[in-house]
This record gives sequence, structure tokens and C-alpha cells, in this order.
Amino acid sequence: MIKRILVPLDPSPYTKTAVRIGCAVAERTGAELGGLAVLDIPGIEKAVGPVPLGGVYYAERLEEHKEQEAHERIRALLQDFAAICEEAGIPHHEAEGQGSPAARILYESMFYDLVITGLRTHFHFETEKDKQEGEPVDKILDHTVTPVLAVPPEFPATDIVADHSRILVAFDGSFPAARALQRFVQLGFSGAAEVTLLMSDPDKEKADSLLSRAEAYLRAHAIGNVKRQWIATEIFEGIRDHGLDRATLVVVGAHTKKGLFDFKLGSLTQKLVREVEKPILIGP
Repeated sequence: MIKRILVPLDPSPYTKTAVRIGCAVAERTGAELGGLAVLDIPGIEKAVGPVPLGGVYYAERLEEHKEQEAHERIRALLQDFAAICEEAGIPHHEAEGQGSPAARILYESMFYDLVITGLRTHFHFETEKDKQEGEPVDKILDHTVTPVLAVPPEFPATDIVADHSRILVAFDGSFPAARALQRFVQLGFSGAAEVTLLMSDPDKEKADSLLSRAEAYLRAHAIGNVKRQWIATEIFEGIRDHGLDRATLVVVGAHTKKGLFDFKLGSLTQKLVREVEKPILIGP
């Protein structure tokens, strides 16, 4: 069961949605939320740039000014996070880190059961203010060992775990897909939620066998409204054609490329993250 949820904080609308969804999941599972804001020291140093001869003093003052601005923004982010959690009655704690945001978030995520963040991130908010669209989450969290729930900037928080939830699971029988399925059941969904297991494989007999076993796993966890769907076409197009528009959550495994120590998001997951404005649960 999920007991600790990490929400990395930035000033974007994605974070506000992530915090509210975190509260909804925490209420359902009895978890506590951790809000983490990171002071991007490497980014600030890079923004200051090379120091000309005799310009050390002014470069140091500029760096101090940028750090002070960042600290003020971080304090505001942590205060906003705490206010939302307190209003929802959710146990919470706050932390400020320093260093590379991606590296710090990855390290902290080891001690949590779930990370909730935006489909796009703005963690370098003090040094990339003109980069309005942010970075896709796959660029930030492609090494995590913790499942990630990536969310769009606007989404009804309670729809994630509501009785009327519609979940689309991209399942291929792989270890990452199985782990994603396991992470999904830990979210505490109602047994009334509608789950579609979708598999793309040229071998229908093989697909039917795997989908049947995945369905049995879900039913053992009191998720009874399960549909199985086999397709022989490309999986991303299949997802679009078989319930994506109705789905309140997409579940997908992240696939390894070169083994355990060179983890990268698979092409399907990357495509979903970059092109679909739906909450996506990524199981590592």
C-alpha cells in the first residue's frame, strides 16, 4: 500500500494539479505527502556565465541575488503546498534541497512509494523563465525506481480515484508492464472502476493468455469491472482507438534499453508523456 508520496514543486499549473491529485490519492490510501522544492545551484551558476577579468565581485553579487530570489520563490511554493494539504486534511511535510533538480528528486524518490509530478516540469524556474512550455517529464525522471504519476496542468483531482474512474492499461506481459499493474492496484481504486487491459501482439492466443492472467490479478485485488482488448496494430494508435478519450488514467510500464543500470523510458511511454494530456502512471 502507498504510504509516502513525493510531489516535486515548481511554479507551474502542473504542480498545483499534482498537489491536489496527491491529496486525493493520499486520502484514499492513508498516505502522507512530501513537498520538495530544489534550489538549482548549477543552473544559477551557469546563468551567471563566465566571469571576465576583474568581474568576480559583480558575478558573486549577481549569483547571490539570483539565489535570494530563488529562496523566496521556494518558500512561497512550500507555503502553498502546505496550505493545500492542510485544507484537505492530509498529513504532509516540506523540504528544500540544493543542487541539480533532477538528481535531487531522483535521490529523494527512493524513499517514497509514488512520485506525482507534471507531464511537463519547470524545476529550473529561476534560470529559464522564458521557457514557458517546460521540459517533458521523461527528461527529468527517466532513471527513477519509484512509480511516477505524471499529470496534465488541469484535471479534476478526485476523478483519479473516483468510483467512476476509467483506467486504460497498456499491457504486454513484460516485467515493467507487470510492475506498472502492481503499482496501479496500490493506488486504492474502487472495485467499481472500469479497467481496460489493452495488448498489442501478432499472436492472439498468446495475448489472450497473458490478458487473462492480468485480469485474474486485478480481480484478486477486488477490481471486478475488467475488460480485455487484443489488437494486432501498433500500440500507440491502438490506445488512441480503444478508450483514450474516455480514460481518466493511463497505466504503462517503462522499458529498459540496456539493462538494469541504463534505464530509459520506452518509446510508447515517451510518446504518451509528450503527446497525451491525461494522467499517466509509469511503473518502473
